[in-house]
Amino acid sequence: MRVRYECLLIKTLDRSMVSSSSSFSSKRQDELQPNHPCDCDLPSRVKTSRTPDNPGRKFRVCQNSLDEGRKDGRGHYRMKAEESCNLTLKICTLENEISICMMKIEEEKNRNKQELDKVNWKLFTRRLALIFLFLLYVKMLF
Repeated sequence: MRVRYECLLIKTLDRSMVSSSSSFSSKRQDELQPNHPCDCDLPSRVKTSRTPDNPGRKFRVCQNSLDEGRKDGRGHYRMKAEESCNLTLKICTLENEISICMMKIEEEKNRNKQELDKVNWKLFTRRLALIFLFLLYVKMLF
């Protein structure tokens, strides 16, 4: 289960903040965003998550959460839902494609194994026939 932190102090990010170029420089991410203050009227910052649960996900951080690493029970940040929904959809689609490919590979492997078993059986029966014919030939000589 993925953990999502909700901030009661920060206004929800609007679509105008999502960059069409899909990138913020790391310096800009660390700059204060006075146009988008949290509910406590302090400027917020845009950060990028580097956690395994939310990789690459953008979120806005309240100034209070940056002071001396302070975190309280209310969590001072909110993930950007628009980008995470798109990423989640892409990840789910890719996971489904991978599952389908793995099933196809497994089916192909099973078909190849069955075909190999048939070829091995034919080879075994022909070897037995050759041994039997050789024994008959040797018996006829003596």
